[in-house]
Amino acid sequence: MAKGDPSSELSFEQLHALFDILTHHETYAEIEAFKLTATIKNFGDPLQSDTPASQISSPLVSILLHKFVLVLPGLRDVNPEFWSQHIPALATALADANLSESYDKGSIGIRRTLSTAIAAIVESVSRGVLGGFAAGTSSPGRQYDTAKPEDVQEAWNDFLQQLITGDLLDRIAAKAAETDQLSEHESLVQAAHQYLIIMFVYLIYARMSSD
Repeated sequence: MAKGDPSSELSFEQLHALFDILTHHETYAEIEAFKLTATIKNFGDPLQSDTPASQISSPLVSILLHKFVLVLPGLRDVNPEFWSQHIPALATALADANLSESYDKGSIGIRRTLSTAIAAIVESVSRGVLGGFAAGTSSPGRQYDTAKPEDVQEAWNDFLQQLITGDLLDRIAAKAAETDQLSEHESLVQAAHQYLIIMFVYLIYARMSSD
């Protein structure tokens, strides 16, 4: 296809799929690389302040660490020595422990279980941070049937819309202060919780199957 030919341009759906593929592979590659001590040594700030940006070993994890973790109360004021000395030492010790990556006596190895769970979370959050979120419409007050797949999917979309553009986070916090029972939260929250469980199980299964 010639340069500039409209047929050579990717459609929105193709770009979205490509973005998902690239973030998936980058996330799992970064998590997998944490078994190597070189990954810790080249992680960059806050573990090492002298690592050039072009040589940072885990750019996605680093972005999420700075955006969501280092700004938390109690962590944003931690002594720099904690990050530069204690965390690298702990991470290196875990890497050197050679935790099982495969199947031990019929069960899933410790490292495989942890890395799969962490990678699934990092991948999802990374897509949101890098790709943004398109504003749309939702249905406040709607009742969702968690036994219907289409309701669960629509609930998740509405959950994101109301979480980002509405006051859902405040409503969840207010209800959580009153009760620790999920069944007492609004229907939207219960259905979104169901969606998260399904997707988490699916991601772990897909990861295990690919190995």
